[in-house]
Amino acid sequence: MSTLAMIRQQCLLLNGARAVEPGFLDEVQSHLGLELADDFREAAEFFDGSGIYVLPLHAIGWAPAPNVLDETRRLRERAGLARQFLVLAQPPASLIVMDCSGGGGRVIWCDDVDVCRLGSEALLTAPDSWPTYTAFLEYLISEEQQDRVDLPDDKA
Repeated sequence: MSTLAMIRQQCLLLNGARAVEPGFLDEVQSHLGLELADDFREAAEFFDGSGIYVLPLHAIGWAPAPNVLDETRRLRERAGLARQFLVLAQPPASLIVMDCSGGGGRVIWCDDVDVCRLGSEALLTAPDSWPTYTAFLEYLISEEQQDRVDLPDDKA
C-alpha cells in the first residue's frame, strides 16, 4: 500500500472523507498560475484541510474562510510572497506554504519574517520542510493522532 493510501485510511478513521469541491483546484491553478503537485490533487479526494486541530490549515475549498486561494492572493499582494507558493496555513508568527515550482510540492514552514525572502534569498531562520505534500500530511496525521491520544479521558 502506498503512503498516500495509508494516509487516506488514517484520515478516514480520524474524520471521515472530506473531499475538496469539484473544480476548486482548477480555479486555484488558473487564478494563481500554479501547477499543483499530483499528490496534493490526489489527497484532495479525501482531505480538504479540515479536521486537523493540532495544526489548523486553511480550507482547500471555497469555505470556510480563510482558504488557500484567498490567503495566497492576500500574501502575494501584501507581503510580496513569490508566485510559486501556495499558502497552506498561518500558525502564530509563521507560515506554511507549498512550493509549486517544478511540480514537486515541497512544503515549507518558515517564520513570518521570512515570507518576502521565500524563493528569492536565504531565510533568516532555517525552516522545517517536507519534500512532498504526502510527507507533510504524514507528519500532520501523526501529530493529530498523538494529540488525540494525549487528551484527558473527559475531553476525548
